[in-house]
Amino acid sequence: MQVFKAFLKTARKSMPHNLMYFFIFSGIALALSFSSKNPEDPIFQSVELDIGIIDQDHSTASKALSQYLNTMHQLSLMTYDKEAILDQLFFRNLDYILILPEGFETRLLLGEETLFETVQIPGVYSSAFVDEQINAYLNTLKLYLTADYSLNDAINQTADTLSQTSNHVRVLELDDKKSSSMNGIYYYYQYLPYVIMSIILCGLTPILTTFWEPNLSKRISCSSTSALSRNLQLAFGSIVYCFGIWLLFILTSCIFYGSELFTENGLLCIGNSFFLLPVGVGVSLIISSFAPPSNRINMYNNIITLGMSFLCGIFVPQQLLGEQVLSVSKFLPFYWYIKNNNLISGFSGETFQMETYQKNIGIQALFIAAIFAVALVISKYKSERHST
Repeated sequence: MQVFKAFLKTARKSMPHNLMYFFIFSGIALALSFSSKNPEDPIFQSVELDIGIIDQDHSTASKALSQYLNTMHQLSLMTYDKEAILDQLFFRNLDYILILPEGFETRLLLGEETLFETVQIPGVYSSAFVDEQINAYLNTLKLYLTADYSLNDAINQTADTLSQTSNHVRVLELDDKKSSSMNGIYYYYQYLPYVIMSIILCGLTPILTTFWEPNLSKRISCSSTSALSRNLQLAFGSIVYCFGIWLLFILTSCIFYGSELFTENGLLCIGNSFFLLPVGVGVSLIISSFAPPSNRINMYNNIITLGMSFLCGIFVPQQLLGEQVLSVSKFLPFYWYIKNNNLISGFSGETFQMETYQKNIGIQALFIAAIFAVALVISKYKSERHST
């Protein structure tokens, strides 16, 4: 087992680099788990904004609208001065300015669409929320006017109707099986492929590259160790190395999520993640067979891991990716891993079916077989080249 012992000694050199990835990822996973602890807390609540109102109509309708907005925001009455308006917005003294032009009430009673003007800070989404509040008020008021209510009665009825609505929104959990902890588990296993692949490529590839170095390879060939024994020992060392990395992350997730990880969904996530290991080993075998220098290994690692992470839906959800991107990503193993992760968590909108989960596992297995076939072809070619 001399080759195996040499493998382990070489593996120790990559430990600091691997631990750095591990601690960074663990910190991010811990933060994500805490962020999903309280799903019952309000995830949306309206806030008061500083709004300037320029009422040039001074009518009953314009005053009613101003009074309605005053119940939700801080209002400041202004006169029309273009420079003053721009200064107020530039210095963030006001978030939104509403202009009610002369004839506002008349156009409202006539049912016209364009009733007011606004001046807003570009790119501030809260302004759209104020627009919705104003439109909701005016549309409700128009409904009562259409129903032959007088203006004063319509204003009173509109105020009563809108007072019954709530600005406090909660998300209801429609599926009892999807607990809050499952969100943390989902995010943990969502980013796991990037971390595991990075650790394997940066840690395992340099070790295997060492044994592919021409002089060392020839010395091993001249020893009593056969090529089969050498390859088996390297394979065993790679399995121990990668399995240890995977087990470390699984134990960490057990610490973070406890008993939730041992539910059906949690165990499916663990089983799905196991197929990341042979993918990483196969890619490392291919890269190491070319015996690249260490700086190139880091370059290959960034290209492969970041490329697959962006294309396959790790960093950007698959639901947000374009059809052309998804068509390309289907030829990468991480795509099918993320498909399963989304299926388990329910984030993809699909109903979980074991047949679909197993099909995605099978596709990953086919990719693994193809990667190892390429690695064996390259290995055989390199061995024959060294022997000549």
